[in-house]
Amino acid sequence: MKDLIYKHETVDDIQMKFMDKDIELWKEDISIIRIEILFFKRMLYSSIFKDLESDQQKKEDLIKDLEKVKEINESYQDKLIDFINKLDNIKECDDVQCETFYLNNHTKFRNDIESHFSAYRFYKTNVILFFDNCLEDMV
Repeated sequence: MKDLIYKHETVDDIQMKFMDKDIELWKEDISIIRIEILFFKRMLYSSIFKDLESDQQKKEDLIKDLEKVKEINESYQDKLIDFINKLDNIKECDDVQCETFYLNNHTKFRNDIESHFSAYRFYKTNVILFFDNCLEDMV
């Protein structure tokens, strides 16, 4: 039971445990987005959707946005790696001010990356609705 908090753990141990959990989730989310982007690209370029009388402008916009989303996600992957490397320095902290600095950076990064995930979910919803509309036209 790795997620439990034990009596012997300090507040610092608990904070690190929560930060490590966040980081693992962020890595997973970035990886999943990469896979979904590849899938969406294959679908948008597939012959299935090429022959349909769908909104071609909408499709072109989604393809154009796909490249931007991919670049942004890759950028967040790089930012996350950099963040992880810098966060490792928290182990060298000797005072509360130092730890607070890293905790504040973690909070800022969490807000930033979760904003990225939220924007991606909006894009993903638009792609799924486009596919759904196209498939509905096929039936």
